[in-house]
Amino acid sequence: MTGTTSERRLDLEREVLRGVADAVGSDPDLRVVCSRVAEAVRCGRTTRDVYVYLYEDASDDLLLVGATESPAAREVGTLRVPYGDGVTGWVAASRESYVVAGEPSSDPHFLPYPGIGEERYGAIFSVPVVSSADELVGCITVWATPGDGFAAHEVPLVEHVASLVATCLERERLREQVRVLGRTEEGLRELGELVASRAPVGRVVDRAAALALAGLGADLVVALVADPSGADRMVVALASGSDPERRAPAAAVRRGLLEVDHDLRRARITWQVAAERVTRALEGRSQPLATAAVRSGPDELGRIEAHVLGPGRRPTAPAGLLPAIAGQVGVATRLGIALEELADRNGLTWFLRAVTSGRLAGDDLRRRAEALGLDRAAAHVFVVACTSGRTASSAQLDTVLQRASLPAGTLTGATPHQAVAVVPWPSASTSVDALRRPLLRACDHVRSAGAALTVGVSRPAPSVDGFADALAEAREAMSVASSLPEPAGVFTLDDVGHHLLLSRVSGVAGVRDRYAVAVESIAEYDRVRGTELLGTVATYLHLRSRSAAARDLVVHRNTLAQRLTRASQLSGFDVSAPDAWFPLQLALQVHLARSGVPGGGSQDVRPLDD
Repeated sequence: MTGTTSERRLDLEREVLRGVADAVGSDPDLRVVCSRVAEAVRCGRTTRDVYVYLYEDASDDLLLVGATESPAAREVGTLRVPYGDGVTGWVAASRESYVVAGEPSSDPHFLPYPGIGEERYGAIFSVPVVSSADELVGCITVWATPGDGFAAHEVPLVEHVASLVATCLERERLREQVRVLGRTEEGLRELGELVASRAPVGRVVDRAAALALAGLGADLVVALVADPSGADRMVVALASGSDPERRAPAAAVRRGLLEVDHDLRRARITWQVAAERVTRALEGRSQPLATAAVRSGPDELGRIEAHVLGPGRRPTAPAGLLPAIAGQVGVATRLGIALEELADRNGLTWFLRAVTSGRLAGDDLRRRAEALGLDRAAAHVFVVACTSGRTASSAQLDTVLQRASLPAGTLTGATPHQAVAVVPWPSASTSVDALRRPLLRACDHVRSAGAALTVGVSRPAPSVDGFADALAEAREAMSVASSLPEPAGVFTLDDVGHHLLLSRVSGVAGVRDRYAVAVESIAEYDRVRGTELLGTVATYLHLRSRSAAARDLVVHRNTLAQRLTRASQLSGFDVSAPDAWFPLQLALQVHLARSGVPGGGSQDVRPLDD
């Protein structure tokens, strides 16, 4: 009997060592190598599962990089054990093997990780993997099923395996780091060449986001870049993958960021406001990896930020990589603006950019206006247009305004996503209503092509000194109007007054009274549960009748009552009480404006005496 046991032990050791020898250096992917080492240690025994961890000093934890076929196999590359925590973490910290011969959950060092099937096991041991320089490389952890305890030779055998693979794992880890650094260096070189070749800023930002995504090992990169012309841009890069725990968060994040991008393209918000909304959209859904400002000299032109989605995973971000990428984007942005200015030095687009940024004022402003053929002493009206729905280029927008039969002497120009017209006007006191008819015809023309044209019109500027304010006024009217349920049309600030107030309040993060908190609580409940409580409350507040609201929502009155009761429980007060109607409607409108969701329609605020 003794001889048979000894022979089995020797056979096991030979098979394990042969499998380890075959695994070492068998694949350039370190995870594949580690999984093969784990299978070699298991040696076909269904009573054992083996995990291989690598230590990452930057994050001071152990990352699962290899596992036998088990529930934990899907956590390879994701599961992290803090240094010093749990059996594996304790072994890493003490550099000594540790055995729990029975009931692992009763051991003081045991730390459960839900979802990886640890309840299947009745014993565990872990051994450290240490390099010849006495540096921690990782750990090998072995589990046994209940009733199949460890033989006396198993721990020494795995310790021997750890000493054999230590050099290999350290070497492969360093090789992988060198490969990543090499790819990153090549990416930075290509990005620099792209900037030097005077490539369009959009192309540079796209390439920069992709490089940051790969170089940082991130799931998400958001780049926000300013342009004084009003054409601030946002680029979102999302890593592709098959991990279902990241696909769902990625889809949810993408929807929220697309809304921000839409508003930024329509010049409804600046990149700074977009950055705040991105932060809110990602709150609780991601872990920030790194953030870097996009600068050109003292000017801050934007920012780039990298995130990981889902719990657990936090790759080590190479120091200085994101600032280097952001620096290239800053150079490209400034260079692009300078080249456009040189090409259009005497054109309306450059003039509008300079007016917006404040670089033109006083005598310089008057001289430039005269060079364009503008009477510096006469009144002018600014018209700004954008489209929604089917994509239309700024050049097409410019053509639409050129064909709008505007008064003689009108100048038109285009910036990305906008077209601008400077219209000579009889006097500062003359109404701008005469402009509505030709501009509404332009709206009808664009509508026939399947898009909506939103036009903002300023009050007359009495002289060129008022150009900056008039241009900002027209843009703001267009921006607010473009968020309406029916954005097609011609709008002044007077037309969108209460919507403007709501949009301004929505940008104040500190506005959090009981009604705002109630709306946010209901909206979050809807998001998590997939319900429609907020829409139900909005419809009820508009109609102020349970019967009418039930008919409008096509639900039974009892269903409506249940929804309102649940909304009241979430709010902490009765949402159907008359004294809550008006402030709750205002809070709802602020929430819609803040989240970028079009309001109005059945959710317009009604006064209490309706």
